[in-house]
Amino acid sequence: MNEVMLFPLTSVVLPEGKMNLRIFEPRYKRMVKECSIQNKGFGVCLVGNSENSKAVGNVSSIGTLVTIVDFEILSDGLLGITVVGEKRFSVKRVRADSDGLRHADVEWLENWEGPISAPPFTDLSQQLARIYTRFPQLGGLYQHRFFDDVSWVTQRWLEILPLDSALFEKLVGAHDCLPALQFLNDAIETPHQRETWI
Repeated sequence: MNEVMLFPLTSVVLPEGKMNLRIFEPRYKRMVKECSIQNKGFGVCLVGNSENSKAVGNVSSIGTLVTIVDFEILSDGLLGITVVGEKRFSVKRVRADSDGLRHADVEWLENWEGPISAPPFTDLSQQLARIYTRFPQLGGLYQHRFFDDVSWVTQRWLEILPLDSALFEKLVGAHDCLPALQFLNDAIETPHQRETWI
């Protein structure tokens, strides 16, 4: 069992994913300072917002350890950091400091490996590439893009879709990317599917 400091968010970052964060609350400034001094990461969890969620202490029961890879002072004077996802974890217990900073006892989960066989995902890769072109604030985070890697593509989609915590836990807590890939293929209309209906 390991303990990590938590940064609950309404969006997520998964292994190999990147995210820009604005840090303004004193408790999270302290978290960033401690992580920098101790050269360690912190946990990002989804705010527990679903009746069927297994949320612990109002955060999702699944999270991602992230490490800080860049700092900047934003135009409004706030601290901006860029984090990269390292590995998933399962939250077992949560406690809070006097200033509200939460800590979790976690168990590490293996990162997804590419499954031996998977449904086609070329359309999802192409749609993701178009999103990164249309929204450079997302695409610009990735110098290297692995559109031929089904686990990478699936995780990047899960980062940008609005998921409640119960669905997030079900998909991200799975052993591999196949349940999430099936969900994405069902949920996202691809150009090929549109042609089928014409």
